[in-house]
Amino acid sequence: MRAPRFPLQLAMRYRPLGGEWRHATTGNVSASGVFVQVQNPPKLNTHIEFKLALTGTEMAGPGEVHGRGRVVRVVPTVERPQAGFAVAIEEYDFLSTDPRRHAAGKKTINTQTT
Repeated sequence: MRAPRFPLQLAMRYRPLGGEWRHATTGNVSASGVFVQVQNPPKLNTHIEFKLALTGTEMAGPGEVHGRGRVVRVVPTVERPQAGFAVAIEEYDFLSTDPRRHAAGKKTINTQTT
């Protein structure tokens, strides 16, 4: 079953493992993946690291989601107004950027289908 997607436009950075950080915006986010809006997406099956910026609220301060995943779909501009790529998230960690709070801990996602 496909995880529900939320149309969130969040600032993010990503890079192929060992590569240079690039800036982008999310198109949507789910528990198992994220769609990244960029003009020049990486190639299919590229393993990436990413950092999603989270804004703070009264209940929780600002933070970031750091994660790793694999490019599972590349979308050219002919299919959507904004080109981009879909990442299957393999692991992630919530990190607080508020010095009064601590990180929630790492979460690994089993993306293997049986």
